[in-house]
Amino acid sequence: MRLFLSLLLMTAPMAAQPVVEYRLGMSKPSTHIFEVEARYSNLPSGDATLDLIMPAWRSGRYVIFDLAGNVVTFEAADASGKPLKWEKIDKQTWRIQKKGTSNIIARYTVFANDFATRKSGLNSEHAFVNGAATFMYAEKYRRVPVTVKITPFGNWRITSGLEHKKGDPTTLLAENYDHLLDCPIEIGNQKEYPFEVEGVPHTISITGEGNYEADTLMKDFARIVKAIKDFWGEFPYKRYVFIVHLSPQSRGGTEYLNSTVMGARPFIFKNPTAYRSFLGLAAHEFFHTWNVKQLRPKGMHPYDYTKENYAKEYWIAEGVTSYYAPLLMQRAGFGTARQFVEGLASMIQDERSRPGNRVQSLSESSFDAWIKHWKPNESSYNTQTDYYGKGAQVSLLLDLEIRHRSKNKASLDDVMREMYRRFPITGSGYTVDDFQKIAEKFAGSSLQEFFWRYVHGTAPLDWETSLSYAGLQVQARDSERKAWLGAVIRDEEGKTRVTRIVADSPAYEAGLDVGDEIVALNGYRMQSNDITDRVAEMKPGEKVTLTIFREDQLRNIEITLKLQDVPPYRVTRMKEVTDLQKRIYESWLHAEWDL
Repeated sequence: MRLFLSLLLMTAPMAAQPVVEYRLGMSKPSTHIFEVEARYSNLPSGDATLDLIMPAWRSGRYVIFDLAGNVVTFEAADASGKPLKWEKIDKQTWRIQKKGTSNIIARYTVFANDFATRKSGLNSEHAFVNGAATFMYAEKYRRVPVTVKITPFGNWRITSGLEHKKGDPTTLLAENYDHLLDCPIEIGNQKEYPFEVEGVPHTISITGEGNYEADTLMKDFARIVKAIKDFWGEFPYKRYVFIVHLSPQSRGGTEYLNSTVMGARPFIFKNPTAYRSFLGLAAHEFFHTWNVKQLRPKGMHPYDYTKENYAKEYWIAEGVTSYYAPLLMQRAGFGTARQFVEGLASMIQDERSRPGNRVQSLSESSFDAWIKHWKPNESSYNTQTDYYGKGAQVSLLLDLEIRHRSKNKASLDDVMREMYRRFPITGSGYTVDDFQKIAEKFAGSSLQEFFWRYVHGTAPLDWETSLSYAGLQVQARDSERKAWLGAVIRDEEGKTRVTRIVADSPAYEAGLDVGDEIVALNGYRMQSNDITDRVAEMKPGEKVTLTIFREDQLRNIEITLKLQDVPPYRVTRMKEVTDLQKRIYESWLHAEWDL
């Protein structure tokens, strides 16, 4: 009898698995409207409704976008085309009444014209598809394999980190919804430049015209890829795509699972400083392929697309990345060790100049990223730290602390590689405590005070002690301190405006405000550079009168100048160093001490 039942179960037809398919059209690019179909087939009969959700944010930017606001029209039907009732139950959820059907087709349109923040965009030149801003999902079927059938406009072609269906260049395959959202799609007449690193294919896909040289780009990107891969020890992908948008408004970048999207102005490539900055952006986003796309904070793993994903570890995800991108660039030969060391002076001045560093801790800044970092106001510089910049600075000090305590047997490099091994993407994600424990393992002693002061506290960073571990000394250039207002002034649309006021500065004490339009200094009309230069020529204690417009009212503000609170700095090598200091310098910067 048992054998009969077993045979019966083996021969009984298995229940059909749910199938998820998206179809994407762009019939009129000038309207910036995507036409989307979400098709759900073989659904179980037990559920009376199907909820389709549009994410509230996209990966790589920790802020709520409310992407559902771009949905223009929505309708639902069964496989025969019979309409199904639906209603919105909150700002981002459409509930469809199934009426017994196992096959549902939701058709909707999405307005897409935001290339700047890399959500989704469609115009007469090309289309960029970020899945979070385009494709709704059903939470219950989020792990089901996904097919995306695209109808490109005209002769446009498709580029993505997703694989194409065999024999069909217009159909993409994803392991599940999360995979789809971590692989943006470029559709247009982009130019593609393939290269390999250790046998693994990479592609630079460029939309827009510019003065770049393709061979130089491929060679330089290959050096960056090799340096960062050597840092981590392996490639976590089989293929990688660098998607580049060139336009006057393009800036910044966003990391994804096996691709990145970067924006740049078209004619920066002959300017050495601008080009190096572009390569630095590529290094930053590529480093994220491991640090945040594989190695993730517990608070954001797995993603919850409906709300904020709070975590105290964003300073590790972004700050550590911001530390290593220029360091690995230097190790790869883009610049010298001397240049890297000289650049530390501006980091020190930046850290000591920002009042917000004494108000908000790194862990607080990380947790509040969703409500503060991407929504700055007039007080942000004075009341908040920056988990990117301050995170990079603390990472540098932590690296040198570990090298010093371990007698140069270990470093933050080892910590990050151990984190990568210990917390794979298939795991549960890490916490600050996990990070601290692994750092202590390599340091050989407790780092409780370090984390208490610099991660969870607001103590000023001890640059002098930390840099001395590598045989470097910090010198304050007090003689170069000048009189200042304590205000950042910029020329915007023909007007000279105040864009920042530093707490406790002369401008702050006198009542100057962000947004004030400066008409004149001491009765003379001046632009921003003129004001800065004129003030720098004056002496502390002198008074200046700024004539300003505030809300269209003309008024005069008298300011008593004083010396800059924080001097410029110089970082140089010590004349006499120990063998340990020399070894730390050389292993840290991959450079000989005597160069």
